[in-house]
Amino acid sequence: MKCSIIIPYAFSTERALRLFHSLENQDFSKSDYELIFVNYGKQDSLCDLITKNTSKLNVKYVALYGERIGKARNLGIRKASGELVIFINGDEIADRNFVSGHYDTYKKLGRPVIQFGLTKQVFEDNEKGFPENNELFRSGIRYWLTEPEKYGLEKGKSYYYIKDIRLKMLEPYCYDFDKVHYKMIFTKTSNLSVPMECIKRYGALDEDFRGQEIEDWEFGYRMMKNGVEIVYNPQVSVLHLYEKEQYDSKRYCEWKNNLDTMLNKYNDRFLDELTQFRSFFDPVRRERLNKAEPSRNIWLEVYKHLERTAGKKTLANVN
Repeated sequence: MKCSIIIPYAFSTERALRLFHSLENQDFSKSDYELIFVNYGKQDSLCDLITKNTSKLNVKYVALYGERIGKARNLGIRKASGELVIFINGDEIADRNFVSGHYDTYKKLGRPVIQFGLTKQVFEDNEKGFPENNELFRSGIRYWLTEPEKYGLEKGKSYYYIKDIRLKMLEPYCYDFDKVHYKMIFTKTSNLSVPMECIKRYGALDEDFRGQEIEDWEFGYRMMKNGVEIVYNPQVSVLHLYEKEQYDSKRYCEWKNNLDTMLNKYNDRFLDELTQFRSFFDPVRRERLNKAEPSRNIWLEVYKHLERTAGKKTLANVN
């Protein structure tokens, strides 16, 4: 088996089924990849719906009700038999070249790499809940999504998408990812692939993290420390149909606690600069800035300052 696609999902059978159909129509031999759905929410009908499907795909379905997403991904890894493990979330939609884009790049490079692609956030044109208060989308330019029915979206409706904020993060380097210092910040565990041999050698996801923030940074950093290069693959992208999420003080505090967990795990001066993100997690400061400057993107400001600081230290070391 060449590829194993790990798909954690919860509470959204309709979205997971839409993802299944997008993965069913890949430009990659069906006999060379498998889908592993891991339900970490509650019991649903997805398994029956997929079983009734006449697809020739290799599909596995496992359940881990009420658990964290990191545990779900690790269970999927244990069930996997592919040479390359590819992660995608159950509420996303894969482009037709999603599997081939990851696998062909991996084989072309000829060495173990962890590679990531980007995510387009998709909104209905009449979306009333557009997240103006969410820095991850706020400064994005809107682009019309043509032929939405190709992605399993409703024909006749108008949709637009916003490009991944990670493109904005690459702007200072003219989109040259090789120049980025803190590469692991780009490794979201969706639209991400890593050779199975690297997981067996260096470990899967750390299950001590709550939610799904920062655990992907730690995973990417651990691979970096062990010589596995992080590579940006612009040829693979996924769509995520926007759904309202709760970005409240509790979530940001959880995010901050996960950052502290990562910093405490490693005694590494390189990581100490990540404490700059604590200003992003501070609910009091965030509320004050949002009222004073509602268009300000705190996340992007913190990240760019982090990279500038790293660049100055590199120059100082050279001199």
